[in-house]
Amino acid sequence: MGLGIAIAVGGSPDQELAGAVSVEVHESMGEMTTYRIRYDIDISEGDLPMLVDGRIDAGSELSVIAPVDGKNNYLVKGPVTGQQIHLEHGGAGSFVEVSGSDTSIAMDRETKTTLWSDVTDSEAVTAIVAQYGYVPDVDSTDAGHFETKHTMVQRDTDLVFVRRLARRNGFIFWITCDELGIETAHCKRPPVDGGAEGDLIINLESNTLATLDINWDSERPTSVVAAQLDLNDKSDIDGDVSKSPLRSLGEKALDEIATETRSIHIAAAVDGAGDLQSRGEGALIEAGWFIRATCQTTIFALKSLLRAHTVINLRGAGSRFSGKYFVSGVRHTIDAAEHRMDVELIRNGWGA
Repeated sequence: MGLGIAIAVGGSPDQELAGAVSVEVHESMGEMTTYRIRYDIDISEGDLPMLVDGRIDAGSELSVIAPVDGKNNYLVKGPVTGQQIHLEHGGAGSFVEVSGSDTSIAMDRETKTTLWSDVTDSEAVTAIVAQYGYVPDVDSTDAGHFETKHTMVQRDTDLVFVRRLARRNGFIFWITCDELGIETAHCKRPPVDGGAEGDLIINLESNTLATLDINWDSERPTSVVAAQLDLNDKSDIDGDVSKSPLRSLGEKALDEIATETRSIHIAAAVDGAGDLQSRGEGALIEAGWFIRATCQTTIFALKSLLRAHTVINLRGAGSRFSGKYFVSGVRHTIDAAEHRMDVELIRNGWGA
């Protein structure tokens, strides 16, 4: 049964494993990408060899590759972490479902106690991801941790620690894999400044969507009040932030729509204004996604592959809700009939 995708084991395509019944890959903003691959079980084969097959056993590295537009797109690459097995007397309907995640799960296996001194948050993240063989794509941060003031202490797995540093600075952390199998660790603010990867269209000719659901909630903070005392010289640290630093994807940002004061207080032990302001900016970036939308499309309808952490252009939703959106999640469901994509979109402004 052909699914139109390739499945590789340890980097080598395996034609037999590509004969899966179905494949599901879930990408979500700032999270591990996970996968589930279902295979039929032939109960006539003695010891049920699919249940002891080393290719889909614990720790085996699988890659799900979708060839689209003449390019091998790695939807996910990472180890098998579990199986769900269903057996029916007589054999019909018996299956094994293989589950796994991207390789960042290796960063979440060991709790560590590490002292980080004379580094910025971004330098700490870069050092950590390099240990796992990733190409680092890490934006620089203002927050520094110096031995003459306060050393930063890690008492978590590397993944939990990196995600914490990312959120403090308004960053997201995720892994991508290029067509050569080379993995990049991204730790940066949502990349909203580039052009759109394509169009999602409803209510117009050449539509790519059958339905679209949108909701918005404007009761979110639009400014931050933050002040601390520098314990070294007893001076004031001003961390106030008047608006989100992230570029609005719409004509009007949230602070231009909800014009009454909506502020929150940030209290954190910091050594400088850069660190305190970064935390305030991070809080406003996260709060700023006040528009959320969901839709469904297919590779056949869209003529391209949609990925999380990219920008897409929505058309046909009226002047207020058409325009650029950030793709916060994509669930790829692939079977013999189609490659379906359930899409989650977020936006921090309205107006095309």
